[in-house]
Amino acid sequence: MKKVWLENYPKNAAAEINPDQYNNIVEMIDETCEKFSTRKAFINMNASMTYQEVREKSDAFANYLIKDLKLKKGDVIMIQMPNLLQYPVALFGAFKAGLVVVNTNPLYTTREVKKVLEDSGAKAIVICSNFVANLEEAIEGSKIEHIITTEIGDFFPLVKRKLTNFVIKHIKKMIPAYKGTYLTLNEAIAKGRGGRTAFPTIKREDTALFQYTGGTTGKTKAAILTHRNIIANMLQMDVWINAGLGTEQANILAPLPIYHVFTLSVNIFGFFKMGMTNVLVTNPRDLNSLIKDIYTHKPKVMIVVNTLLQALLANEDFRKHDLSFIGFSVAGGMALKPAVKQEWEKVTKTRVIEGYGLTEASPVVSCNPTDGTDEIGSIGLPLPSTDIKIIDGEENELGFNEEGELCVKGPQVMKGYWNQAEETSKTFTKDGWLKTGDYATIDEKGFLRILDRKKDMIVVSGFNVYPNEVEGVLLELDGVQDVAAIGIDSERSGQVVKVFVVKSNTSLTEEDIKAYAKKNLAGYKVPKQIAFVDDLPKNNVGKVLRRELR
Repeated sequence: MKKVWLENYPKNAAAEINPDQYNNIVEMIDETCEKFSTRKAFINMNASMTYQEVREKSDAFANYLIKDLKLKKGDVIMIQMPNLLQYPVALFGAFKAGLVVVNTNPLYTTREVKKVLEDSGAKAIVICSNFVANLEEAIEGSKIEHIITTEIGDFFPLVKRKLTNFVIKHIKKMIPAYKGTYLTLNEAIAKGRGGRTAFPTIKREDTALFQYTGGTTGKTKAAILTHRNIIANMLQMDVWINAGLGTEQANILAPLPIYHVFTLSVNIFGFFKMGMTNVLVTNPRDLNSLIKDIYTHKPKVMIVVNTLLQALLANEDFRKHDLSFIGFSVAGGMALKPAVKQEWEKVTKTRVIEGYGLTEASPVVSCNPTDGTDEIGSIGLPLPSTDIKIIDGEENELGFNEEGELCVKGPQVMKGYWNQAEETSKTFTKDGWLKTGDYATIDEKGFLRILDRKKDMIVVSGFNVYPNEVEGVLLELDGVQDVAAIGIDSERSGQVVKVFVVKSNTSLTEEDIKAYAKKNLAGYKVPKQIAFVDDLPKNNVGKVLRRELR
């Protein structure tokens, strides 16, 4: 296709980036912290942290990991917390110590945490105290040797810290009791201050992240993302966003979780490198607090998902205020509905553009132009240094407006899956292109459109849910003979999970199924609709025909 999309790039957007601009992420962190030392890097609940403070705290934490915990380059550390000032410090400190980071959803059940612990081989974890009780139930049989805790207010000024932590623990009772006594992140940083340990030499192809995903085949596994992968995607997004934002310092709203690779790449790496101030939202479901953050900090850019836009649009207080300070919003994680885009732009008088990515591509592959030339219903143009093609079932390349599977090649594409050689092989074409598992078309201007998922993945509020996982859990429930899960449309969350259940015990109820699912699955994976059926439609080898259920 000869990169036809380049003809429609914003005027000041480069066609290529240099993924070897840095040797590793740490070089970028140190350079950026020195350049913007006095600027606020992050704000959370109106408490802030400068770039210099980020560097000092992450250096100290890295010292502690190396000197006190004796962790070596390549060891794995898990981070499990919501959006807090502590997150980037723990993340950057781990990178400086040469560790591989596993970002973990705090909402994971014991079962899900145990699975990630066992697969990743993590030796240490930095965890918000709210989730320690769950960790203690999951830790048996894992390689975890060190647990470092933090409370939500730990990086706040003294009075606010004590008050916040007291209210959360004793008034709201949001921290379930746990058995152990663990070192806190603040204590670790204090131990690591004074005298910098020699940090390990990190190469571009060294692993930075085990980012867990169901991938294109639905089986939970970790995408191996290198320092070069992350740097490449960061630079690609910088080129793209600068075309509409410019280089002037601005506040950026980060309401989506950092453990999600979209926010991680765009906010924690991309906007950080640009010297912007990321406003971290701990609980975006608290709309009143979120709206207050928006009015108080007046973000120039908001990183959002379709469901968040819907929630804000449904709030009368939000609709009646002047929002002209917003330059534009970038929507990812799930499809942006055209009606939501149109309503948002009508109410706010600001643009919202859609992008596309997947964990295996660090994650961003394409994005609509940020200069006002975006196209509704499109996921935009491939980013700089990114090649795409559409293929048929025999991996033959298709032409413009022909429907097939979207494939990607570029410096942001992962090495492969951790300890999953067969799954890695399935995910790449014979000539080395990443198969996304999504059906798409590309037009003569280079704009991409996603048609449908090749697999049966369900997307709930931007989070991937895989039917096989839901079915596997429910089949363990006494009284369930057979089960199939599909996604159905939802105005609130894009999709929700619906299950069709064949009973082996007539006394089984919907309440039984939901209670069991809540115990063993994260909330967004729990079925919202349940239908009892006599049997499930299957093909001649016994595979459930989900398309018939839909």
